[in-house]
Amino acid sequence: MQKLIKPWFLNDRLFKFLSVLATIVVIYLSLKAPNPDAKKWYFLLIRGDLVLHFICYLGLSSIYFYAFFNIEKGKIYAFLLSLFVGVLLESLQIIPFFKRFFDFQDLIANIFGSTLGISINKFIFDSNK
Repeated sequence: MQKLIKPWFLNDRLFKFLSVLATIVVIYLSLKAPNPDAKKWYFLLIRGDLVLHFICYLGLSSIYFYAFFNIEKGKIYAFLLSLFVGVLLESLQIIPFFKRFFDFQDLIANIFGSTLGISINKFIFDSNK
């Protein structure tokens, strides 16, 4: 199966485009003003927004992983870029203009999502060597 999928990753233009698009979407969702009428929700006693942060950065780091697939240290670049985006966007939420607030738990969810995203993809492609 890996032999069928791997040629797609050798043409990394698609994933570079997707990584830019995904980054723009994450920036928009992270900095847009929150809906004041939104109900809080939970998933297995975990705040719903933390689940969304985790899933978002798991996906973002996976897209970065494939965008940098052909680069020798691409896994490290993908991980560092997803961490940088997460820390930067969470830090920008301190600025009152965005009507958001910094949440350390969101930052931790971003880091866990990025770490797991890179780890899963690294495992998939390094396990069959």
